[in-house]
Amino acid sequence: MQTATLRRYLRAMRKPKLLSVNHNGQSLTFPANALGGSPKEPKLKPADELLLNWAAEQCADLATEPVSVYHDREGVLCTCVGAQNKRFVSNNYLHHQRLLASYERNKTGTAPANENLLETPARGTSINLLQIPKSLELFELYLRNVALRATPETKLACAFQTRHFTPRLLEIAAKYAASVTQSRAYKKARLIMLDDFFAVTPPEISLIESEFEGIKYQQYPGVFSASHIDYATQFLLEEWSTNDHLAELSAPTQILDAGCGNGIIGDYLLGRYPEAQLTAYDVSRVATASARMNLADHGYSDRSKVVSAGALSEISEPKSFSLIVTNPPFHDEFQTDISVSTDLFLAACDRLDPGGHLVVVANRHLNYGTHLRRYFDEVLVVAENEKFEIYRCC
Repeated sequence: MQTATLRRYLRAMRKPKLLSVNHNGQSLTFPANALGGSPKEPKLKPADELLLNWAAEQCADLATEPVSVYHDREGVLCTCVGAQNKRFVSNNYLHHQRLLASYERNKTGTAPANENLLETPARGTSINLLQIPKSLELFELYLRNVALRATPETKLACAFQTRHFTPRLLEIAAKYAASVTQSRAYKKARLIMLDDFFAVTPPEISLIESEFEGIKYQQYPGVFSASHIDYATQFLLEEWSTNDHLAELSAPTQILDAGCGNGIIGDYLLGRYPEAQLTAYDVSRVATASARMNLADHGYSDRSKVVSAGALSEISEPKSFSLIVTNPPFHDEFQTDISVSTDLFLAACDRLDPGGHLVVVANRHLNYGTHLRRYFDEVLVVAENEKFEIYRCC
């Protein structure tokens, strides 16, 4: 394994660069990747500008007006509209962590809590802002959340980059509001604006069902690979029962499923290792809700704990697990980003107990072996096909 000095160095390398912008006469500081413009002349991203300008047209004093902000990836919108009477709703755990950091950095006041997207909101607001997510299912969940507390005064503006437009956005929006219009393009960004919302009927969320080796799973819309069990996960579980390098692993007592999705990997391992306890985490709140539901349905509630978290370091102490298993994400919304995976590999070094193993399944083109060999003494490719590789590391 790498030395503690190198691990600290690698963490420092990932510390985000901060830049300042002026908004309504106030200097605000955000990570560079949350802003547009250039390092010398940083600006708000065009999509955020459109949303904030639209909101200002609806109300003379946004700082005190109740506003709901949805899927605010970096906390920029919520910080810019002010601290009072704000609702924050995001499926992504990391979005709220970034918001908390933004409020503290900019001394904006007390940040709003992250409300549960799957629950009926306690209150609604007339002004609603949404950064459109990549997942169309998640987009629809956000619209549903607005509609559940909509009044005749409720308005929603949704921002997107024009290259990410699909007609399905308008089709979904038309299911929730009688008036759906678009703004003109501004620096390759646009708004979809909704007004005159319909009543949401039925209020229940329809679950998506799938099956693997005769076992049925359910999940909420917006979980990755909703229409079928992810193919990389299928490959991993099929290999586990037949591959000597996996079958010969000592029966683990504490298992971690990192980036658990709907919980299928942890569910399978609890069935295979009847003495084991499972911890599972994901940044997606609809994913963790789905995992809890499936583990409970299969009788594993007493042997499992599912939490929302952004990193392994947030949920455990060193030397906590005898087996860590992951099919890690390599996209952050519309962009390829393997930093979540490489951070996980690094953290796994400290979280595995002596003799423990990390098992990773991933797309071959990501070349994770190069990264894993920086952190682990032994990295074996124990199975591969034309698309995926399975690594066993210790």
